Amino acid sequence: MQASAGFVSASALGMACGPALAGLLQTDFKIKNVTFNQDTLPGWVMAVAWLLYLVWLAISFREPAREPEEIHTSQESTSGMELKRNRSVFYYILI
Repeated sequence: MQASAGFVSASALGMACGPALAGLLQTDFKIKNVTFNQDTLPGWVMAVAWLLYLVWLAISFREPAREPEEIHTSQESTSGMELKRNRSVFYYILI
């Protein structure tokens, strides 16, 4: 329920802020040979936003420590019923 409410709120915020942001991006200027207008400016804004996100992620992300996996070996033979159960789980995962 909380995730659904967050999704609806984000959608409503996007529908309200999207046209307002598009109105702010209705400009036309040039820096050297790069043209910024209503067609190219949204792409530049998103490129800068993704670059800032990438920098933030590179600074703040920490890989969690992993525990070494234990290898279990069994000398006992597998019964037919257990083998059949393992196959059905494998087929279920493939589907």
